[in-house]
Amino acid sequence: MKPLEAIADDIGDVLGEQDPRESEFGEIAERLRGDLLRLVAIANAAGDGGGDGDAEVCRLLQRARTLRSEALPDDSRQALGQLRRMAGLVNDLLERLVETNIVKEVA
Repeated sequence: MKPLEAIADDIGDVLGEQDPRESEFGEIAERLRGDLLRLVAIANAAGDGGGDGDAEVCRLLQRARTLRSEALPDDSRQALGQLRRMAGLVNDLLERLVETNIVKEVA
């Protein structure tokens, strides 16, 4: 199972100061999709994936399900935009899971 620190690294690969190379877009997209799957599974196991969980976690989970299913656009600027949205969502979901004490803070 992928450590949460590795998920934070994936976020940094996209939202860091330097954009990833276009040749890495596909690989990064797959890693981010996997990160979303992992965080969704954690939230579901904690009981926050249903209607009586944290409302913000539920909203983020719905966005994750939608964004995960979208194909990476062929246009490089659009693809980078989608990677940024995915990385931002992974970040938001991870932060919310920390705030709600579902996971421990990631260094």
